[in-house]
Amino acid sequence: MPYDVVVVGAGPAGSTTAYHLARAGLRVALVEREALPRHKTCGGGLVPRAVRWLTADITPVVEHECRAVAVGLLPQGWSFVCRRADPIIRMTRRAPLDQLLAGAAVAAGAELLAPCRVGALVHQPGGVRLESDRGPLDASVIVAADGATGAVSGAAGWTAGRRAAPALEIEARVDGATLARFGGCARVDFGIPRQGYAWVFPKADHLSVGVLSTTRGKVALGSALETYLRHVGIVPRSAARHGYVIPLRPERPPFMRGRVMVVGDAAGLADPLTAEGISYAALSGRLAAEALIGAQLDEARAGAAYDTALRRHVLPELRAARILARLVYGPSPLQAAAYRTIGRCLANAITDVAFGEGSYARSLARRLIGFGRTPDARRHDRH
Repeated sequence: MPYDVVVVGAGPAGSTTAYHLARAGLRVALVEREALPRHKTCGGGLVPRAVRWLTADITPVVEHECRAVAVGLLPQGWSFVCRRADPIIRMTRRAPLDQLLAGAAVAAGAELLAPCRVGALVHQPGGVRLESDRGPLDASVIVAADGATGAVSGAAGWTAGRRAAPALEIEARVDGATLARFGGCARVDFGIPRQGYAWVFPKADHLSVGVLSTTRGKVALGSALETYLRHVGIVPRSAARHGYVIPLRPERPPFMRGRVMVVGDAAGLADPLTAEGISYAALSGRLAAEALIGAQLDEARAGAAYDTALRRHVLPELRAARILARLVYGPSPLQAAAYRTIGRCLANAITDVAFGEGSYARSLARRLIGFGRTPDARRHDRH
């Protein structure tokens, strides 16, 4: 039986899209290359705006909660700590998180096809066919949610992976004292590697430690990671390494070509300042579903509605984040000057945005005004 929509990729973007489409009564297939749960390389930090846009209660898969984030600049050694009463980042692993979200889509009425490897994309009158190892999948619309280097989004002409930041992450098994030392506070340090950042995310039984770089050309991420581990005093007992890429710039509209629509990392919708992608993966999935439902799967109307929604709710924020990223990741003198003058305000503005409390521009402006008023305002800004 042909489907109304086939969604390729059961990450947050794909599962969110499938959930909203299925709830509206459409015939939806959610296709994933591997059986769930499956490993997915990711820092696994969920900020409040992501939690708000996801389609399931994430409590069962949260391993650790951080109510503080330390934002540093290396090798200068500057660090600003942002604290909140509510968790700033909830730590999870993508395998159980993706299984949870896919389960919510299935409960809403979607059909999960996993494992299922897809092949050629063939446009047909009134629809599109996707070849797979389970046979041809016919649909009115295909939604590509297959990441920055996905085959389906690539076959349809999108190239998010060409403008992506390479990242290297390890799951570091450490002694109990080291695990406790990093508990409750996520750590993000800019400057290692050059024009990039490193992180330590505490999980239930290990530390997620990684590095990424926004510079063009080859980057020695392995040596940068070793340097960072020595700097923060982490000596792993064991460490499984995983590499991946994070899109730095969104695709150019339109975000629907023919009868293929693109969401999440496949559309390049990760935050270029923080490299956080789950928030806009979930939001773009919801917006895509709403556009398809409202247009009754008409490709012209759905594409126009989706482009309009992204221009209104996502693209302006990504542009503002790119401007700030030039300060944060810029050449050393510019980077050092930015941290010396507005580092604390910038760190708190990023935290505001993570909570969904306004845009980068408004949050930073509010923080800067408060920072310059009184000593009390400056003390408040630390928290």
